[in-house]
Amino acid sequence: MGAKGATAAAASTAAPNTAAPQRNSISAPAPISPPRSRPSRVSPESDRREHLLAAAVDVLVRDGIAGLRIRDVAVAAGVSTGVVHYYFGTKDEILVEALRWAARVPVQRLGNLRQGPDYAQSVASFLEMSLPHPGVLRDEYVLWLELWSAVCHDATLLPVCEELTALFRSEVMALVSEGTQAGTFHPVTSPTEVSERIIALVESMCLSSAIGYSWLPLDRVRELLRSFVCEQLGLAPNELPYVHLNHAEQPPAG
Repeated sequence: MGAKGATAAAASTAAPNTAAPQRNSISAPAPISPPRSRPSRVSPESDRREHLLAAAVDVLVRDGIAGLRIRDVAVAAGVSTGVVHYYFGTKDEILVEALRWAARVPVQRLGNLRQGPDYAQSVASFLEMSLPHPGVLRDEYVLWLELWSAVCHDATLLPVCEELTALFRSEVMALVSEGTQAGTFHPVTSPTEVSERIIALVESMCLSSAIGYSWLPLDRVRELLRSFVCEQLGLAPNELPYVHLNHAEQPPAG
């Protein structure tokens, strides 16, 4: 779901997984956050636009869509409002482009996971990276919540919402379909329907956890999702490796 230009990740020890047994455990790189350092005034055009979009995402996560203002984006990016207006004509334009830019990050992340030969590991990594870990992963869910809320009041945003959701759905469906064709998965029904079920549960439980519901801490969500996915894909629990992120995200600069 919700931020796919990236900053380097700072190395750290693997995040503890207190609820998960350590058997059949693998590590995966942490998702890399969008570039959020302030841009140099000599940045190339493409870099300057990326930094403005990253600044807009920061403002959206902090203040929500209702609080998005060109002035605040300029302050976050360390530039004048004139620079923001040069790249984006209106507030609505920067809103849509920032959401589109941020939402493509998890799609690209999932697409990268599909490049590996081990489909069980790819699914396990997808589940772990879907959890709203503090930092960029939780920020992505905040952005989706903001977008969905805005769509309820402004139907003109619906095509953008559908476009971004379709990108994510297609990657999940491709992963399940390819894993089934390879003989790794044995879904209980068609790969398309199983994909729909997995997407629905991931979105529902991870959004609830991101909001902060006390009955859905990350460890609980992880185990419920793993159990459901194993059941739906015809995997024994020990066939789905445990994944933990082995890098900490670089904090925003300045």
